[in-house]
Amino acid sequence: MKTGRLKIRLLCLIILTLILASSLLFFSSGAAGDPTPPTPESCRAACLYDKTHNKMLLMENADELLNTSTSAKVMTGYIACEMLADRLEEKVTVTEQMLQGASGYSMRLKVGEEIKIIDLLYGAICGSYNDAGYVLASVCAESSLKFVELMNDRAKSLGALSTSYTNPLGYPDNDAMKTTVSDTLKIALEASDNELYMTISSAKRHEVSATNLSPERTIYNRNYLISSRTTQAYYNSVCQGMNAGISGEAGGWSIITLARDDGADYICIILGGAESEDGSEIFAYDTANKLIDWACDTYDLYKVYSKGQVIGKADVSMTALGSEKIDFAATDDVEIYIPVRSNPDISYKILYDSDRLVAPIKTGERIGVVRIFSDGELLGEGEIALTRDCEANGFIKIIGAIGDYTKSRAFIAAIICFVILLPITLFVKSRGVGLRKKYRRY
Repeated sequence: MKTGRLKIRLLCLIILTLILASSLLFFSSGAAGDPTPPTPESCRAACLYDKTHNKMLLMENADELLNTSTSAKVMTGYIACEMLADRLEEKVTVTEQMLQGASGYSMRLKVGEEIKIIDLLYGAICGSYNDAGYVLASVCAESSLKFVELMNDRAKSLGALSTSYTNPLGYPDNDAMKTTVSDTLKIALEASDNELYMTISSAKRHEVSATNLSPERTIYNRNYLISSRTTQAYYNSVCQGMNAGISGEAGGWSIITLARDDGADYICIILGGAESEDGSEIFAYDTANKLIDWACDTYDLYKVYSKGQVIGKADVSMTALGSEKIDFAATDDVEIYIPVRSNPDISYKILYDSDRLVAPIKTGERIGVVRIFSDGELLGEGEIALTRDCEANGFIKIIGAIGDYTKSRAFIAAIICFVILLPITLFVKSRGVGLRKKYRRY
């Protein structure tokens, strides 16, 4: 009997041990990854940038000159959205001149076809159709050549000084069509702030109504991070926009996207990306997804202070007691975005809005900010306010006002004027008395 009980206890102990071990494995596997980003592979240059917190997470070959590939379409789409945002329902008649230079992937626009500008935008940006891009270029600037001038001017204005374009779509042109990943980031950041461009480049599909020369058409997004219609191998639910494509061996794959995770927006860029010899696997997409997944798994919001949490005490003068130390607290949650496994050394600094806090001050009235630092780097800040009303002492306030006035420029100027005018007044007065005495003699 005892032997049987011992066996049962031993079995229970083994089961509990296995449960505990599996629980530890579960929690450890769900933890964030290594705070060091993965090394980009199968590409010439790469970038991962935390747009929300203005922080570079990875930059590989920042200034290496590369063929723009289809990254040029980001600039084209952005400028077109900016210039044509008020003309979306306007119809354009396609001409032969508009289609000159367009080749490759096509929306099959016909000369004489009347089509809405909004449909051309979806065709060029969402569907990445080259003929739609050339028609838009002509609509914006009369010709594709003049539009290229706009592209180059905009690149310079954004500080993308190593970038130059000779066509709107990224067709290889020896060394004339060139950019760097650092330049591409500047352009992508600007485009990501354009709501129309991001809406169109993030759409999975768009229905084009029948035109005078073509039946209804459906445009599908060619960015495999956004749409899984062609393949599900590279789809990433956190990605939005912007462009992905290849312009032959010279340019390789260009992938530019915005990944939106809880707490941050990331810009991920791959230039000169590779694919397998038979084209069945696109390594550039794999690299982009590894970088995006790493950022989403590694970084998270860390709450430093909760709304209403007392942070410290502030010296307030002119109160009923003359001067008091009164609790102040965060007016809202104060959060920072950090690698969750980095064990950061977090510190804070209080900055008041004025050199001296003077009553009366109401509860919730802002008195300054608390700034959060980690290893000397500013990561965030939040407003602070007193936790209770602070009434002013009338008598002390009057005395204080008098004291403040005696230190003011107006009071000092009055004293200076008094010091200057007093001897003059006395001198004039004395001269007047002397003259009166003199004239009395006569």
